[in-house]
Amino acid sequence: MARVRGALVCAFLLGCGERAGDPVVRVDLADGGAGAGALAGGASTGGVAAGGSGGNDEQGPTGLCGACESSDECGDGNDACVRHDGDTFCARDCDEGFGCPDDYHCVELDNSRLRQCVPDVQCPEPATPPPALEDVRAYLLSRINAARIARDDAPLEASACLDGLAQDSALEYARSEEPLSKFVTECDPIWPNCECAWSAQAEVAVAHYELDWSGAIERAFRDDAFVSAFLNFDATHVGIGFWISGDEAWIALSFA
Repeated sequence: MARVRGALVCAFLLGCGERAGDPVVRVDLADGGAGAGALAGGASTGGVAAGGSGGNDEQGPTGLCGACESSDECGDGNDACVRHDGDTFCARDCDEGFGCPDDYHCVELDNSRLRQCVPDVQCPEPATPPPALEDVRAYLLSRINAARIARDDAPLEASACLDGLAQDSALEYARSEEPLSKFVTECDPIWPNCECAWSAQAEVAVAHYELDWSGAIERAFRDDAFVSAFLNFDATHVGIGFWISGDEAWIALSFA
């Protein structure tokens, strides 16, 4: 019975966020134009706001308008690193059903079949980077436990082991846009014998236009499925993963 409950919970815990949104990370182009040329292989320009990897050497995607040297830095397999007048930046596939954000339009590339969203004039100014990942985790945990205590529920305890799983999950979600993939492939087949007593996962992706890192978290707390996960799942410990880049933020919670 518990095994079935675990499977149902991990499927229910997904909080689908907002993919289509307005950009935050900004890299100035060489001029005011908006065209896109060949897929880039040159030096990166500009900066990107991102949650730290918390000891994990892997990196998440740079995101729309972020600096890049190759397309695999930008997002999923359909998002291209483009070059315009010698500068490179990440575009986004405009044929995924999301369309382009405001102030962006869809163009064809010289050497790819993928049509990409690029800025009408220039990429926006970089957002203020978030604090250290440990500080983001402490803030998120305090918000989670404040909501639980308000309902007379016991607070969740932090777990460094679960933090690592959650961070890997957030990065995997950011790279692939496939929710719960780490939990499904690594824990679900062997539950209840998962690492760190891992028993369920919750993930959410949000657009964070004109929001800093805490604003992105605030938006995640408006997602009913995400909130229900940390309020209603019978857990004692939680790990927190966080990645922010381009115009999106990804949050993962690992429960035990």
